[in-house]
Amino acid sequence: MEKALKSAKFNADKDKDLPWFCQQKDRLTALYPDMSEFMIHRKILRQCGGDLEHAVKSRTTEQSSAEDIINILEEVTTRTKIGSSRVNLKARFNIPWKDSVDKNPKENSNNVKYKPADKIRKCHIFQSAIHLANTCPKWGKIN
Repeated sequence: MEKALKSAKFNADKDKDLPWFCQQKDRLTALYPDMSEFMIHRKILRQCGGDLEHAVKSRTTEQSSAEDIINILEEVTTRTKIGSSRVNLKARFNIPWKDSVDKNPKENSNNVKYKPADKIRKCHIFQSAIHLANTCPKWGKIN
């Protein structure tokens, strides 16, 4: 029973909030019948992981019931990205930005990409491409 309790970490992508929380609460009350409800809730929240645990703990008090904690847990997992794995977030929110551009092409566009002309470096004193300003013969002359 303790192995099942320790190995059951909360995963927002796979687990539903209510069944997971109730199952963990039942396991803890079976293992530790004398433990207070507040400590049971804290032990369950420890299995949620860093950011999710902090987000739920900061929104609850010592007098919060299991129903309040479940509601807060659902709110945090549905309204924020906390608790979701990065791989699934990429799949969930992976909308390529190029598709939206291709759907609304410009009316006067011929879809031809123009290459900018090569910039010719020249001396800014003589305006010639024979030499650059750092090697200009007139640069050192004052009068």
